[in-house]
Amino acid sequence: MSILGTDLALVDGDLAVASDGDAATVTGVSCLVQDLIHRLSTPRGTLWMHPEYGCDLYRFLHVEDSQVQRIDMQGAIQDAIEADPRVVPGSATCEILSWTMEGRVRLAVGLRAIGETNPLNLVLLADTTTGTVEVV
Repeated sequence: MSILGTDLALVDGDLAVASDGDAATVTGVSCLVQDLIHRLSTPRGTLWMHPEYGCDLYRFLHVEDSQVQRIDMQGAIQDAIEADPRVVPGSATCEILSWTMEGRVRLAVGLRAIGETNPLNLVLLADTTTGTVEVV
């Protein structure tokens, strides 16, 4: 069993089905990535039993690209990633690669997972109009 966990696999928010007809699962780094995408896509405070879970991407809805907004968004994403107990504290990085007028933000995210020797580097696409985040 992986220290990073095992969870049901999701595809576009729906359960994925394995070739045997059962629910598919994700393990290890894939599980961590799926869970981080879920955390970043969940508005902070919307889970009543877990008010600190999530990320504040909705506060960037219809906000123009500026250096102050970039720093604020990068901090919000880094904080959300480091809130996961499987991420080494202080290891999350976030760089905004592009920010379109339509509110689509391309991000380079890095982190170190507990028990992993190599850093994890992802390119994400965040849509501030819908609050969704996906791996590119």
